[in-house]
Amino acid sequence: MIKNIIFDLGGVLLDIDLIHCMKQIQALGVDMDAFSANTSHHPLHDDTKPAVMGEGIVANGVVNLYQVGGITTEDFLACVQQACHPGTTRQQVLDAWNTCCIGIPQYRLDKVKELRERGYHLYMLSNTNDAHWQDIVQRCFGGEDVVNGLFEHVFLSQEMHLAKPNEDIYLKVLEDTHAKAEECLFIDDSTPNVEAAAALGFRTIHADVSATRDGKVVAPPATDWPKTIDLQLATLANG
Repeated sequence: MIKNIIFDLGGVLLDIDLIHCMKQIQALGVDMDAFSANTSHHPLHDDTKPAVMGEGIVANGVVNLYQVGGITTEDFLACVQQACHPGTTRQQVLDAWNTCCIGIPQYRLDKVKELRERGYHLYMLSNTNDAHWQDIVQRCFGGEDVVNGLFEHVFLSQEMHLAKPNEDIYLKVLEDTHAKAEECLFIDDSTPNVEAAAALGFRTIHADVSATRDGKVVAPPATDWPKTIDLQLATLANG
């Protein structure tokens, strides 16, 4: 029986547009070749190599360090700012960085609330970073009180110093919630994240994702999880 539902954030609750974000950062002067290069050096401590901030959806370099709480927001913004056009401010960098976070449709929040009222223990497990999280809490959820009213606990990569799909992050969630994997339904839009959870015994939903363009949702997912979760919960209960 499913007792706990664990939601990813971006792509599951939150509509995101990573391409739009990359375009905004590029407009500030950042070399996209450097942005997407894969390297393990620490750009903040190595002036001989270009700053590396990420590689598509799979973050590495500065983004990875920031995502797991290895550097502060100030350090992250300073690093990106160094790769921008002269005169670019840190506020401009922050604004560009947050453009990937489009918003959370009300019907998804309503479904989360309904599931909470039906007695499920709800949690969030997200690979995110402090700048995005602060923006999402205030602009998309409407404040910490809303978040706390929906979820019993929010597990964030920057606070845990771990990131999906590392199995340790899932084991930490089980430890902190005193839950059994087979009693947890994990919803994520990333195949590696879903596969890692399933390998540990979690029940999973691989979420469909909204089509986005230029920071706007142009097509909702064909089968968004709020439309299918009741049937899947019923199937799991009968199985």
